[in-house]
Amino acid sequence: MAEDLAYRASRAADPDAIARAHAVYTPLALAFYDVVVHGLSNRFAWRCPTKRLLELYAANLSANHLEAGPGTGLFLDRAGIDFDRLVLLDINEHCLERAARRLVRFKPALRQANLLATLEPIAGGSFDSVGLTYVLHCLPGALGDKLVVLDHLRPLMAEGAVLFGATILGRGVPVNAPARALLDIYNAKGVFDNREDDIETLTQGLKARFDTVEIDRHGCVALFRAS
Repeated sequence: MAEDLAYRASRAADPDAIARAHAVYTPLALAFYDVVVHGLSNRFAWRCPTKRLLELYAANLSANHLEAGPGTGLFLDRAGIDFDRLVLLDINEHCLERAARRLVRFKPALRQANLLATLEPIAGGSFDSVGLTYVLHCLPGALGDKLVVLDHLRPLMAEGAVLFGATILGRGVPVNAPARALLDIYNAKGVFDNREDDIETLTQGLKARFDTVEIDRHGCVALFRAS
C-alpha cells in the first residue's frame, strides 16, 4: 500500500504524465470536443447533463473571473454574464487559443501554466470567482495529491471569493457501460487518471481548505462550490 501511494504521488509530478494528460487536446480534437463531451458523454456516460454545468456557472460566476482549464470556453460563452476582467489559465496553448477566439468579445487575458506547480501572481489583482471544471480527473496522481492545485489557486482569490467546478469520479459512483468503456480508454491513454478519485477525498480536501463547501453529485460527476 505504501509503495502504491508513493507511485501515485510520483505520477502527479511526472512531466511525461502531465504531457500525456493534455496532449490529446489538439486543434482537431478541440473542434469536436463540444459535441463529444458536452453533447454525448455528459448525457449518456457521465449522466450529468451539460445544462447542469451551465447552471453551476450561472450561479457562481463573477465579473472578475479566472478560469483554470477553460476547455473550448463553452461554459463562459453561454453563462450570460459580461466580464469586466476574464483570465484563462491552462497548460495547453491550443485550449487557450480556442477559448480565447470564442470569448474574444470579453478580451480575455491568457496565462499558460501548470496547475500542479506554484502559480505566479496575475496582473490586475485577485479574482472574485475561479472556475475549475473537468480538470482534476485529467491530472496525474492520486486525488489527494492533485488537490494541491487548490493551494495554488487560493492565493489568487479575493476575500469572499468562490471556487467552483466539477470533476468526473472513478470510484464510488454508479458506472454504466458507456462510462466504463470511456474510463478504460481514457485512463489507459493517460488522458484521465481518476480510477481512485472519490467524493470522500474531494470533500475532505475542500473542507480542509475552505470554510464553506457544497458538493452535489450527478451520475459520475461531482459538482462543487467552496468559499
